[in-house]
Amino acid sequence: MAKARLMDRPEDYERLGVDPFHIEKWEDGIRIDPVRMTWEWWYFDFMMDDGTKAVIQFFSKSGGSMYKSGYHPTFTIDVTMPDGTEHRREPSFPESEATWSREMCDVRYGPHGFAGDLEDYSVFVDPIDGLGADLHLHSLSRPYRPGSAYISFGEDDRWYTWLCAVPKGEVTGTLTVEGREIPVHGFGYHDHQWGNVNFLKEWNHWVWARQNFGDYSLLVFDMVSNGKTGFSRFPLMFLQDAEGNLVMENTRGVECEVLGEYHDENSGKDYPKGFRYVFENGGARLEYTLEMNGILECNGKGSLSASRRALMAVARIDPAYTRYSATGRMRLTVDGKEVVREGELIYEFMYPGKDYRDHM
Repeated sequence: MAKARLMDRPEDYERLGVDPFHIEKWEDGIRIDPVRMTWEWWYFDFMMDDGTKAVIQFFSKSGGSMYKSGYHPTFTIDVTMPDGTEHRREPSFPESEATWSREMCDVRYGPHGFAGDLEDYSVFVDPIDGLGADLHLHSLSRPYRPGSAYISFGEDDRWYTWLCAVPKGEVTGTLTVEGREIPVHGFGYHDHQWGNVNFLKEWNHWVWARQNFGDYSLLVFDMVSNGKTGFSRFPLMFLQDAEGNLVMENTRGVECEVLGEYHDENSGKDYPKGFRYVFENGGARLEYTLEMNGILECNGKGSLSASRRALMAVARIDPAYTRYSATGRMRLTVDGKEVVREGELIYEFMYPGKDYRDHM
């Protein structure tokens, strides 16, 4: 059985043209041609000091358009106010109104754009029915990728990627909500992903958690492939200090305990209530506990129309996605010193597979 693998061998870096030790700004530019079964996106989120949350994501192709050739530009802007009120727009554009750069992140869809150089980014959404953004993201960290950023699925020409361009940054500017400008100050995150497989078919599940402790920034991206590639596990983790220095990272091997379980009627699946991870690398040890406090979003087959469920059944896909509010606790031991931190965060559990058990 061919297994999925992280592409981090010397020949992988040479073939892909990336430096093992240095991330360059062209890596955040457009990376692949728009042939059938490719997709790409630039993701940005932030939380304001008053609790307002926003997600802005630009897609060259996504969803069903990945099965088509050519570009199919769209983006989403989603703003959740402190009282829980959500505002969302999802416009699409003809290819003639979109441009991308291969030299750096520079995505333009009509009057809207997302551009930056790994240190500073501008994110602009001309108000659409009263919802817009004019934002600046300044990195307080350093970009990170596991290996070459590529994970191959049994064959090196089938892959999924993750480049964490800004693990932590300060966000300033304005949001426009219901036609009213709101000053923004908060902290945010930006990553870039691309691939040439339908990731809902290739992954059994993943846990994605990002937490800012002030003096430390932690990201866990724990992914497990499907049975065709041997339920290969990628327990990706990195921790940076307040200056963006890498304190610890992990790409292989982890101890994980599931903390309770519940059943979701919407998807018909069982879910973990939390996790206790232990990462060890280079003499450093990090224990990280995630405990859910509540469910913010839950999408499963029960949320889909009958026609959509039928299409998913034909494609043999059973997607489910849940986003949680949670408490995260970190205990770091490095150079004989122990650091303990605790705080609130939002994490996600993507669950296209049938069962996560025995693969955590």
